[in-house]
Amino acid sequence: MAGRFEIYRDDNHFRFRLTGDDGATLVTSEPFDDKDTTVAGINGIRDCAASALIADLS
Repeated sequence: MAGRFEIYRDDNHFRFRLTGDDGATLVTSEPFDDKDTTVAGINGIRDCAASALIADLS
């Protein structure tokens, strides 16, 4: 699965979403004040997602 990060504007903030191969939204971010911090948020997800553990809190 390749997915894609999309940066977009929402009111006065930037956000990003991660979409799957089929175009479905998998993750939507919190609001960011500028594009640089939005990109930093994407890079943070990239850095930790592959090795993140799953915690079942159900």
